[in-house]
Amino acid sequence: MKLFSSDTNSAQGVSAPALRKLTRKLPLSRREAPEDSSLEAPQTYRDLQDRLQIPINTSTPDQMESDATRERGLFLARQELWEELEDLIRTHDQNRATTKAGTPLADLMIFGARSDVVRAAEHALLHGRPAKDADFFSGIEGLEYMLEDFPDSYPLALIVAHMHIDIGWAWRGAAAKDDIREINREAFHAHFDRASDILQRFCPKKHHSPALSAARCALLPGNPHPATLLAQEFESLISLDPANPRHMRALGNYLLPRWYGDFEQLDLQARRVAAQTFDIWGAGGYTWVWFDALLVDPTGLEMLEIEYFLDGVSDILTRVKDQHIANLMAAHLFRSWQISREQYYEDGLRQDLPPALRHGFDRVVREHLREIHPLIWGHAEIGFENTSRIISKDRLAQKGKEIALHAVAMPFLAGLQAGQTVYFTPEGITQINP
Repeated sequence: MKLFSSDTNSAQGVSAPALRKLTRKLPLSRREAPEDSSLEAPQTYRDLQDRLQIPINTSTPDQMESDATRERGLFLARQELWEELEDLIRTHDQNRATTKAGTPLADLMIFGARSDVVRAAEHALLHGRPAKDADFFSGIEGLEYMLEDFPDSYPLALIVAHMHIDIGWAWRGAAAKDDIREINREAFHAHFDRASDILQRFCPKKHHSPALSAARCALLPGNPHPATLLAQEFESLISLDPANPRHMRALGNYLLPRWYGDFEQLDLQARRVAAQTFDIWGAGGYTWVWFDALLVDPTGLEMLEIEYFLDGVSDILTRVKDQHIANLMAAHLFRSWQISREQYYEDGLRQDLPPALRHGFDRVVREHLREIHPLIWGHAEIGFENTSRIISKDRLAQKGKEIALHAVAMPFLAGLQAGQTVYFTPEGITQINP
């Protein structure tokens, strides 16, 4: 595997946007400094790249498994092999099967099975006309007719219901805003109402199905009073699948002021979830509920109990020894640290946050991080729960790699500038003096 390297700036040079920070200059290492200090030329982090060597993993097992599962769902739907598709979705759901990153395999298969129809609908709404040779109306009808042939199949019902949910969002737009054209709002509610009608025949607890419970949570934005049902629906979902952090992360996002809650409610629910899942995650439930919310709306840092949050990070990494999770935590803490420096060093509030987040980030890098997953770092920079589709995966990965290399060098900066070489391996980190 090819090794890359990175360097970084002093503590005073990290408040600008991430990509701009990457071009800031570093002083020369003592080893390479010319005898005449007046001739010193500034170095960028790329000048030190050979001294920080860490694997860059652009094709993780999680990504490959996710792609393969989606493709399998798409293939079975195109071939109309509904019984096989139904059986696989149910088996994955009942077994709580996930990728290493925690994405339910049932969700991935359901996504693949509906993707042809949803992509055609999104294309038509974006461009004002269907794509060439695409008739998404017949695609919608085809899935509806299929459901009539399998009225008692909750896995196939989930495919059709999520199709309507996706198309509803395509009409509305995924941002939390009120200025939506009436025709778009009506279409959004029409599709959500149809999805609700489909799912109301199936009880998540009776079927012992996290996928059904998650779909009920996904329907909340179409409910006239979503805030009254939010905590109850997510509590049911988390109780059905407490080992999956994605449900907790989604709860925190929906509790943001831009959606259906406020930071006081978010913090309260984070504590309740931590108590509910303590035997699995320790303090990690508190961290997972705040996780995406903090990057989507960093104002929440004012309410965050930073010691509890960092205890949760430690408990999560103790329980899940996986490089995906290590990258997730490192990228989040690095981004949160940058934001906290910008927000709180100037006004004097919460001055405890930047050093605490910096310490937490350094600890994750030194004790847990052994390779870089660029896409995770790219997503952290724009917020994990973002709805942007204009950034290609390749561009996002390249951006993430640059940010990660810059960030991971920080704990070792003094040694790197002194000519030290730092190697990351699965067994640990080795620092070799010149």
